[in-house]
Amino acid sequence: MKNFCIIGHPVSQSISPSIYNRYFSEAGIKAAYEAKGIEPENFDDEIHHILRKYDAFNVTIPFKSKILPYLTLDRDAKEMGAVNCVFNGKGYNTDWKGFVNSFEDVQIPSPITVIGAGGAARAVVYGLYRMGIKRITLLNRTVKRAQEFSQNFAIRSGIAIDVYSLSDIKPVVRETKTLINATSVGMRGECFDIVEDDLSSIEVLYDVIYLKTPLQIFAAQCGIDIVMNGLSMFYHQAIENLRIWGILDENLFQRVFKKVMA
Repeated sequence: MKNFCIIGHPVSQSISPSIYNRYFSEAGIKAAYEAKGIEPENFDDEIHHILRKYDAFNVTIPFKSKILPYLTLDRDAKEMGAVNCVFNGKGYNTDWKGFVNSFEDVQIPSPITVIGAGGAARAVVYGLYRMGIKRITLLNRTVKRAQEFSQNFAIRSGIAIDVYSLSDIKPVVRETKTLINATSVGMRGECFDIVEDDLSSIEVLYDVIYLKTPLQIFAAQCGIDIVMNGLSMFYHQAIENLRIWGILDENLFQRVFKKVMA
């Protein structure tokens, strides 16, 4: 029996166990996948146990960067400073591929604004860079954190990143055509301090959260042409996870995903 899990805080809302366990069952794989919540203050003690107990695992908010010192890293994870997939003590990032593949049939108009500077935001920015985007704007509550990430990444990649405080969201968003929320805001029903007029120039709204959030609902009510959640990103990064773990049957996973999410 192989053991898999997802670690984070919170993780009770995660759809990963339902999807992966259904996939394991239909694929005839003797394995179990569980959600493992870890209090942030206990992370350094808990992670050693996680690495010993589980054959592979996923990482979500708020540990995608905090886990880095405990792993060897593949090129992409090292480049962006965030991990969401672990196998045999090595950290990978499949989020960025999930993000990029979400836009197979959608053009991303510029200017582009990304909200956040954590692990999900790093994957989004890296994905935009790999898509050939040359300039983005980054909004974050903690400007210093966003500046540190943007400066380091800009030096390595050549992408230009303009950093603003989240308190400047109104004037920044009014000059934006693609708005991407790469934070956890919305998971508990909260929303950003914006009104309909602030979104008048937005053509694409992308929220990495795969649950329906107030931001997604508000954007649709405002008549934004394209409103996307993180479900497609989840689907595509899950395929990459299974590929790394050596147990991917893509056609079967596609069928399972549709059944579970129906």
